[in-house]
Amino acid sequence: MSRYILLLIITFQFLMLCPYHYLASQNAFNSDKTSYTGSDSTPTLEPWGRIELLAIGTDQNIGIIDAGSRTGIRIKQKMNSDITLFGGIELSMSLAGSGGFTLSPDNSTQTGFLNVVNPPSDNVFNLRKGFVGADFNKYGTVSIGKQYTSYYDVAGKTDISENNSGFASFVFSPQGTDGGSSGTGRASNSVYYRNTTGPLKYAASAQFHLDEGKFKTVLNSLGGSVIYQFPFKLNIGAAYHQVFLDPYVGTRIRGLNANPFYTAVCANYTSDKWFFGVTYAYEENGDLTTVNDSTVVFSGQGLEVSVMWTPIKKWNLLCGVGYKQPKNVDPLINKDYKLVIYFYGLQFEPVKNILLFFEGAVDNSITETGASKPSNISVGCKFDF
Repeated sequence: MSRYILLLIITFQFLMLCPYHYLASQNAFNSDKTSYTGSDSTPTLEPWGRIELLAIGTDQNIGIIDAGSRTGIRIKQKMNSDITLFGGIELSMSLAGSGGFTLSPDNSTQTGFLNVVNPPSDNVFNLRKGFVGADFNKYGTVSIGKQYTSYYDVAGKTDISENNSGFASFVFSPQGTDGGSSGTGRASNSVYYRNTTGPLKYAASAQFHLDEGKFKTVLNSLGGSVIYQFPFKLNIGAAYHQVFLDPYVGTRIRGLNANPFYTAVCANYTSDKWFFGVTYAYEENGDLTTVNDSTVVFSGQGLEVSVMWTPIKKWNLLCGVGYKQPKNVDPLINKDYKLVIYFYGLQFEPVKNILLFFEGAVDNSITETGASKPSNISVGCKFDF
């Protein structure tokens, strides 16, 4: 935790000493030629945060969990009428706590009894995003760091639930990660370019050498996306993402027989009352699981459908389904392994920065070992500041 606090302090001091560097939201900046006042213009610095907690219950357990609390800094600096610098730091916060007592057999050899120990809790802060870049107006934007990239632009459109969507699009792949190493989610050590020409949005992203020993090439991943904005608020997009691994890795990981790649197509409609989105994704060698202490890589496809309706102001109803089907699974994995989640919810926004929500999911998934997964129901609150 201390290293992230130190990082924030160093970054803030650096910003104060260097007027032409800044941090800002990746999607919260716009070129405004009329606001530029010359070299005397000052950077806009905006600390921000979110607290989001929920109570969730299944047929066997109930608990309080952190559902996405985070904090960060946004800042931008206008250089001239055509160039604006931007960037951001975003840290996840674990506010619900994870400390507790557990039984440890490690120190029981002398007495024959199990020892009760208090394990250390998880870090409060972890890095979600950190990037800096420049907006060149009609020539597009370029940013570097850890950030959402071109695959997410398409595959992340249907992730509208606070707790039960976003699992079938392979954005956060391999499963259980933030997609940082594969480049499908919040890609580490990445470069991202995006631009808009008329109704066409297009983007490209690449990852460079990471610390992990499994990456031996200079270029670790490369991808691109296009989204066409049709009339009547209808958008259709497609994305492709390729990962380049050291060939030596393929001989040491079960099921990995080629470089992973991911594809996704989406269609969505948005109005004041409705959102409707469909995402289909397909990947080869791009997901993994662990069975009997063996890591197994597999291919698969996913489909996610999300719907949100605003019948009256401040109230939203949402529902959807996520379906992910592995293919060519290893004999270690149960042949019925799949993800099938039907989710639903109700949201109420009493004021602009507070969201109260009730959500549930009917889970018909089958785990890697053939077990069923419990359905869930939750209530929570999201407070932005």
